[in-house]
Amino acid sequence: MANTKVMHIRLPDDIATRLDAFLQSRDISRSGFITEAVAEKLCREIQVQKLKETRGILEPEDAPEWFNSPSAKWVREIREQERDITWRPF
Repeated sequence: MANTKVMHIRLPDDIATRLDAFLQSRDISRSGFITEAVAEKLCREIQVQKLKETRGILEPEDAPEWFNSPSAKWVREIREQERDITWRPF
């Protein structure tokens, strides 16, 4: 890595143990794995933030083909399901 910054983080014992066990058989360092995981999570969080910021920007009359299509119904159903899911790490 070109420019890096040392950061000290704390992980619960059980997560640290599982991480080490997972990485033991792979060719990736803790730092590399955590860097990749944080980058992926950060990307998702920024996408969610942007989607929230732009939510409702279009009214049904602005794009009726989007609001009346079968795929629009599918997206609404998926979003409704996601609202009901409680995240549990393990």
